[in-house]
Amino acid sequence: MSPPEPEAPRPGAALWDPRPALAPARARLAALSARRGDAVQGLCGEVRDVVLIASSSRGGSSVFAELLRRCGGMLHLQAEINPFFTLAGADPLSTGTGCDHIPAGWPIDQDRLDHDLSFDVGELEPGPPDLRAWAGDLAWRLQLAWPQAEVDPEEVRGWLRAAWAAAGPGDLEHAVLRTHELVLRAAAQALPTLNPMFYDIPTDPVGLPAPPPDGPPGPAVLEEPPFVAARPWRRADRAALRARPLVIKTPSNAHRLPFLCGLFPRARVRVLHLRRNPAAAINGLVDGWRFRGFHSHRLAGPFGPLRGARPADAAWWKFDLPPGWTAELHRPLEEVCARQWAAAHTAVLDFLDAHPEVERLEVPVEPLLAGPAERGPALARALAWIGAPAALPARPPAPPPVMA
Repeated sequence: MSPPEPEAPRPGAALWDPRPALAPARARLAALSARRGDAVQGLCGEVRDVVLIASSSRGGSSVFAELLRRCGGMLHLQAEINPFFTLAGADPLSTGTGCDHIPAGWPIDQDRLDHDLSFDVGELEPGPPDLRAWAGDLAWRLQLAWPQAEVDPEEVRGWLRAAWAAAGPGDLEHAVLRTHELVLRAAAQALPTLNPMFYDIPTDPVGLPAPPPDGPPGPAVLEEPPFVAARPWRRADRAALRARPLVIKTPSNAHRLPFLCGLFPRARVRVLHLRRNPAAAINGLVDGWRFRGFHSHRLAGPFGPLRGARPADAAWWKFDLPPGWTAELHRPLEEVCARQWAAAHTAVLDFLDAHPEVERLEVPVEPLLAGPAERGPALARALAWIGAPAALPARPPAPPPVMA
């Protein structure tokens, strides 16, 4: 007879409390935001159309969202929405849920959320970048990624100007990527805790001088690595917020759909349910748990539960944190990942079953990752449902290697 499984700890007791360690970073981020220009007051109340991409982690949502960004006609966030909720007081410990679920109507710091989102909701800048705005975004994102560091916005502006000049003329996308790599090289020399290998960019063009990290980026995280490179970004004004659909992609949102529906009180909220072959998605989760990134929550004790995960990450949970996650702490990694996948899609389907009035569209990922003959019609169908059919280019963009 096999021995009984150990009793799972309570969700709140199983998580290390990062809030005291993150308090200085919260203050520094607020100071950086104050330097970024005028914010759109009451942003969430200005939005009229929201499309929530609901999926599991490693379900293809990052690639799909990047395809949509390259089509235009919509508004997006530069990366995930999770850090904005944490800064506004809706992290797992503040809500008392001990997981990524946020209760409907949870009293977040709405002013902080609106202010921070007003600098992130927008679209890719198609032309020459506004270096001042780009520098502000870069400084804020560097501070978000490295909360233990003290990011000087004037230093960042100097790094950006020098990097942009060194990137040289040519293809805009290549110049932007090279500029960010050069900024990271300068930042790594000034900020000892910063390791450029935590970023979701290729490193060969400039040979960033950093070894692959062995462990998390720090004792507390605000943004889950791999970190996103801040690109030139056109912020949405009040007219754009009222006229164009806002597409939000974050896998943890599968557990927050009722909360998100109430977050935008004047918006039509729809759900685009993104599906990927379960074997591929679960295998992607296993690979991600064994990768040097994707740290999301630090555990409160040395549970050592995930057989098959990286030893250096034994004190961390990765990807989204579903309700009931503590029951998985003593299971093999493959089972943890399978249950993580199932929990996300179960939450989406349960929400849609309970709310038949919510418009929804099911989209399989595989055609979007295929050749132009399959990708074009699949993308056109999604864009037509979102309400941006004119945004489809004559030749659909190839899926970029995002979070790969």
